[in-house]
Amino acid sequence: MQRFALRLFCLLFLTTHTPSAKSVVGGAGVDPNSADSPWAGVGAVITGKGHYSGALIGPRHVLTAAHVVRGRLLTELGFRLNLTDEHAPPLPVAAVHIHPGFQGTHRGTDGFWRDDLAVLELAQPAPAGVPPYDLYPDTQLLRSMVAFVGYGRSGDGERGAHLPGSPRVKRLGYNRIDALLPHGPADPRPVLFLFDFDGPDLTSNRFKPDAPHNASLGPELEATFAGGDSGAPVFVFDRGVWKIAGVAAFVAAQEATPGRHGSIAGGTLVPAYLDWIRAILHPASANSGAAASQDARAPR
Repeated sequence: MQRFALRLFCLLFLTTHTPSAKSVVGGAGVDPNSADSPWAGVGAVITGKGHYSGALIGPRHVLTAAHVVRGRLLTELGFRLNLTDEHAPPLPVAAVHIHPGFQGTHRGTDGFWRDDLAVLELAQPAPAGVPPYDLYPDTQLLRSMVAFVGYGRSGDGERGAHLPGSPRVKRLGYNRIDALLPHGPADPRPVLFLFDFDGPDLTSNRFKPDAPHNASLGPELEATFAGGDSGAPVFVFDRGVWKIAGVAAFVAAQEATPGRHGSIAGGTLVPAYLDWIRAILHPASANSGAAASQDARAPR
């Protein structure tokens, strides 16, 4: 795999302006936010004046990225589902559990950070009728087609992310996982996924451009992350339902500008962290010490 660590950006850019009519960067469009949408459980993580993305994994729990919420006051945080009243306040957050291995956006030896995962514990359940998502159990996702849904900026592969996002507009895109990265030299478990943003031909394909299965999904599907998509769920379709397999974290580029054709994006591989997540969802049944999490209440 080529080294893309030259330019690495977490998806932290705040976007609060009028939404565009496009999806993520490239992609399949804007979700109608209807009750029967498969993405009804995806919401905007509110962080003061900014917003990012997350998804329900239980009536009171939201999965997102650690770098989105670490160091935030609880009073700054909320979770907005678009099915609620447009003028209703976001659901308040009672606690934040950050993976104990997360060390901030410190780059590893390959340029990518690890363990970028957090679970928000809501102060009240999500509205009735909004189902949480199951978590995909298998890390062997190489070449799998994925869908991702978030509240980030919008644009296209020629200009990148040049249009603002909104916490009330949910955007949808697709890609194919091109690479899996281990936790470290001494730990070969895959914990990160990467994909590239292919253009209309193979010149922008960064992973084995001679392989047919790595070709673009086409302009109506192929997409990448943008600012505001941090924490967005990345889904695979398994046995008739969409399950969360990853969490969006970063974009990177070597020769291409992030968000344009030829750039790459990636994030946390959720199946590698199932024990930690389940210990938070079901603390009474977890073994002593298994739920090693960090309460990110207001710093003092």
